[in-house]
Amino acid sequence: MASYAFSPDVRAAACGLLVAFVLMATAQARPRGCEIRDGRLFVDGKWVFLKIGKPLRNFALAEACEKLIADLAILQQKGYNCLELNCYWHHFDKDGDGRPDASLAPLRKLVDAIAARGMFPCLSVETYGVGGGQVPEPFWGRNPDAYAITHEGKPLRDTEYGFHTKVPCLFSPGYRETARRFIRAMAAGIDHTKLLWFETTVEPQYIGNQHLDYSVHARRAYEAWLKTTGTSGPTWPVRFPVPAAFVNHPTWNRFRAEALADWVNGDAAAFRSVAGADAYVAVDYLETGGGEMRNRNGDSVAFLTQLTAATVVQVNWHWHLGTRSTNHVAYRNVRAAMAKTRRQWAICEHMTLNGSDFRPAEVAPLLRSTLRHGTRLGWEFVNVAPSSGDPFALYNDDWSPKPLMAEVDRRWEQWLNEVRREPSTQETTR
Repeated sequence: MASYAFSPDVRAAACGLLVAFVLMATAQARPRGCEIRDGRLFVDGKWVFLKIGKPLRNFALAEACEKLIADLAILQQKGYNCLELNCYWHHFDKDGDGRPDASLAPLRKLVDAIAARGMFPCLSVETYGVGGGQVPEPFWGRNPDAYAITHEGKPLRDTEYGFHTKVPCLFSPGYRETARRFIRAMAAGIDHTKLLWFETTVEPQYIGNQHLDYSVHARRAYEAWLKTTGTSGPTWPVRFPVPAAFVNHPTWNRFRAEALADWVNGDAAAFRSVAGADAYVAVDYLETGGGEMRNRNGDSVAFLTQLTAATVVQVNWHWHLGTRSTNHVAYRNVRAAMAKTRRQWAICEHMTLNGSDFRPAEVAPLLRSTLRHGTRLGWEFVNVAPSSGDPFALYNDDWSPKPLMAEVDRRWEQWLNEVRREPSTQETTR
């Protein structure tokens, strides 16, 4: 039998690859002892209901991270046991190539400090251009064809939420590749084993007040989808403005819904490519029940059915801002999708409360409605910041709760008792 001799360098390299393989095979995808099942978080077998704080700060700045570290004791005293760190693409990556220019050391220190206190950090990113996030300006110079195109043939800006930011085409290869490079870099740049979950971009949608997307990238994707699925659908319009018959066609909107979910699934896969296949991912689901939802999602049920990557679904709207009453549509759709696909999503809310949309008298009926509709994971509060002058902030300069948040903080133990008393079965019909 022939024998083979390997140089020390080759043997060392082989050992290194073996060690790397073992580490990848055994790496944590989340904090030890944590499991989300039956819609709840269990830590070492015990159900833990989360008081989730989302502090909106520029975490690319060391001083912002240090300030939050200094505030952790106050937040923990108020009962917060989970903090979601919302990281905007344009804060970290100034040249728009998907590689953070800002040091991740301050963010890494913040994650470590949260975990060291026995609290759970989560990482969210905003990589879209609707609702407050924005794509770094230099990105557009590299990808001039990456704009979302309206039915009138114009590049879209966010006119609905008033930010006037440029909106990328979700079908653009340049956009997807660059945004996911950023996602992977952010996940790799911190100790992701300390993160309870990752969040994809806030409220994934097209946009509510305009018709999207009619770019060359969308056309290629749509025509490929028709061919791959064997679906019969309308042919691509030959000129702008796109006729209403195409804009409103059920097949086109089914495609849009499935494509929107596939974008989210792809972003989740980017997180998991770093953190591990078992990493938890939270996805916002925006559903007003209004007539603009076709613009936003294409088809809400088709979107949820195609949403294969979510562990946690964060519902919004759970409170109808027009009627000032509970909104059941989103919960109903989520439960219907769960029944259809047999997925076991944990349900909570995106912004269960924020400082500007709700009134103190609405807190009790709102929170009780979330429990009736299946929330067992936790409640999310935004913006967790001490700012008397900021209407979106929930606290005054001295960290005393504003009247809205006082309804939660001053009764937190009573609220936990109500959570525990609610039956484990989840309401599906209302």
